[in-house]
Parts: sequence; C-alpha cells; structure tokens
Amino acid sequence: MNAAEASGRDARAWAAAFADGRARPAELLERCLGRIGRYDSGLAICNHVGEREDLLHQAAASQARWRRGAPLSPLDGVPFGVKANVAVEGYPWHGGISAFRERRASTDADCVRRLRAAGMIPMAVFNMHEAALGATTNNPAFGTTRNPHDRARIPGGSSGGSAAAVAAGFAPLALGTDDLGSVRLPAALCGVVGFKPGRDEIPAGGVMPLCRRLDHVGVLGRSVGDVGAVAGLFRQDSEPADHTDRAARRVGGIARLARWTVTIREPACGAIDEAFNRLVADHGVSRDVDWTDVDLSALRRAGLLLCERDGAELFSRALSDNPDGFSRTFRRLVEWGAAQPPEKVRRAERVLEDVRRRLCADLGENLLVSPTTPHLAPALGDEVPVTLADLTAPAAIAGVPAISVPMETSGKGLPMGLQISGLASTDVLQAAGKLFPGVAGCVP
Repeated sequence: MNAAEASGRDARAWAAAFADGRARPAELLERCLGRIGRYDSGLAICNHVGEREDLLHQAAASQARWRRGAPLSPLDGVPFGVKANVAVEGYPWHGGISAFRERRASTDADCVRRLRAAGMIPMAVFNMHEAALGATTNNPAFGTTRNPHDRARIPGGSSGGSAAAVAAGFAPLALGTDDLGSVRLPAALCGVVGFKPGRDEIPAGGVMPLCRRLDHVGVLGRSVGDVGAVAGLFRQDSEPADHTDRAARRVGGIARLARWTVTIREPACGAIDEAFNRLVADHGVSRDVDWTDVDLSALRRAGLLLCERDGAELFSRALSDNPDGFSRTFRRLVEWGAAQPPEKVRRAERVLEDVRRRLCADLGENLLVSPTTPHLAPALGDEVPVTLADLTAPAAIAGVPAISVPMETSGKGLPMGLQISGLASTDVLQAAGKLFPGVAGCVP
C-alpha cells in the first residue's frame, strides 16, 4: 500500500483491508509507531508508548483472527491511544499530575477493557492538561503539546494530546474525557472529529475523575463513522456498531437541524462565522433556537466552580501530602473552589440544572448546530480567550450527546469546527456523517 492511499484511510477502511487481505494490523501499527518516532519530539503528544514487541504480538493475534474469518469486532486490530487519565494495565496513569508521575495502572479502565475485548490495541498514553482542569494542554510536568497544524499554537484541552495524536496520525482513534468541552474543543482546534456521547454511554470506571456530575468519556477520530463505530462497541443491545442507516430511516435525513443562536461576550472569529453561515445555507437550516438571553460565560463559570470544588475534594490527600506535585495554577484553582460558600455552590448547581432543563426542552426534535468554539487555536503563550469553551459547556452540563466535526480551514490554514447536539447519539452521529462525510487528513 502506498503512502497516499494509507494516509487517506480511516480506521474502518483499514479494518476492511484487514478483512480482505489487502493490509495487516501490523502494517497500521508500524505506520503509527513510525509517525510517533518521526514527529513526536516536536509535538510532545505521547507520555508513553507500549513495547513494540508486545504491540506487534497483539497485531499478529488480530491478523490470525481475520484470516480465520472470526474477528472480535469490525475494528479488530485497530490501535488506539488514551488520555493520561484513562487506565491501561501496566501503562502510566497520572492524569497529567506530577504527584502521580510514577503511578502505573494495575488494571484497564472499563472503556479500555471493552475495546480490548473487541480486539483493539491500546498503544499509547497521550498528554493532557493537568488533572483535566484547563483548555491548553500546556502541562508543566509532562510538556507543552503543540497543534500539528501550527506548532506555534495550542491543540486545546484538556484532551489536547488525544486530538493532536489523531491529527498527526499517531493513532487512528483515541479516548478522551469531556467535562465542559474537553473532547470537542481540541477536536475543533486540531481538525478532527470529537464525539461526547450522552452521560454514562461510555463507562467511566477506571477513569480519573474531576467532577463526577460532568465527567464524560469521549472518542476522537478522523471520521464520523469511526467514532460512531467505537461508540457502538459500548451499546448493550444487538445494533450494529455503525447505526447511521437505522438513524437515517428513523430521523428522515437531517431536516431537523436548527441554528443555535447565541451571544458571545468576546468578539468571535470572523472566518468561523463565515464558514458556519455558508454551511448552514448549503444545508437549508432555516429554523433558529434562540439562546441570546443566556449568559454562556456565567454558565461556564458555574460549571468550572463545581470542577474546582470537586477537584479540591478528590485530590485533597495528595495535595496535602505532596503540594509540590501540583502546579501553582492548579492549587490556586482548587483552593478557590474549596473556599466558596455553600450558598454560592448551590446557586451554581441551580444554574446548571436550569440550563440542563432548557437545553433538553429546546433540543426536543431538533439537532442544534453551532461553531464548536468561536475562536481559532490561540498561539502558545498568548492569553486564551475565556469564551473558548462557552459553546461546548451546555451539552456537557445537560449530559446530552454532542460532536465536533471539521468545517473548513481558515485563511491561516487553521481548522474550524462545527458542533451538533441532540438528545440521541444515533441522531447526532447520523447528522454529523451527512455534514462531514469525509476523512480528516493527517498532518506532520
């Protein structure tokens, strides 16, 4: 297989090639390892890569299953990586926190166990923002991850390493976590697909928590079909992993798309607005769901308060035993959260509950579309716009499925993301596949 053909494939295309003998799992694995070896020193994406001999052994076992016509799933033999807060047996499991640098997972997280049972190969641990509390992936203990599209810019966070890894071709798929947008935001800035299913659709056991009422496990990949196939592996019923045909019959196309009209306090990027308006016009989205009366920044801050307060509680012992194992910024954030009076916390909880109810009611039969973030990837060292996650926070707070898919690139060559939210994952994935039917390219 030539390099151009290989670079245009998503995970499902590779698996189809495994099935008919045009490619072997080891071939894809070696390609990923080769790209890591060539490019990671300049991107700081990988915290850990599995032993090559062990990974190739798993690939050979997958190849034997495909040869027998007995794969464990449609993605048997496909490698994937995980955010550093997701446990993989024997791999580092530190959550981006220096205090846990030497900790290794004694068992797989539930989500990793499920993917292993499907024949997939966990191959690497990817960098993240410290404790998942931030949007840059500038990690003081494990390095500053860079955006593969422009190494002078951030990949977003907190799942920035997972998004950058997919964009750089280090792995066709990666797991991340999302509390206020931490899967979708870096997906948008890195030009890949990032899917946050509804709450508990992907089990969170063995995933280091930050705020249990907001924590979601999500998937990043190069195509909507790929992330849908992974999400399908977690379904308990007998539906196929790729349920886009079923969803299309039930939904009847994407006629229910509605523009989510919001107000952003900081000036939004004009290129993003223009691209979004073109896409909306091309797909005949005529109805609006008006949220211009909602203070999205106040909503995001209410969610952040709960993350900071819960983070203070979850890491209290480690913070007491080894305060220098946490950055000054992290300590300041959680100390502030812990110091807030109970009434302020209750007000924040009421704000979140009110928004959850409103979003679920406004979704109804709609699928809401908006830019994923109103900003292009900020430059390293620049002040990050406080509104970067304003558009992603509501779906996480409501616990409803949401996905970011690439729109087009800006005049600066930077990715821009489109977000689709709904009440059912199958509906969201089906609409996303219509709006982004292609495969995101790999960049060095």
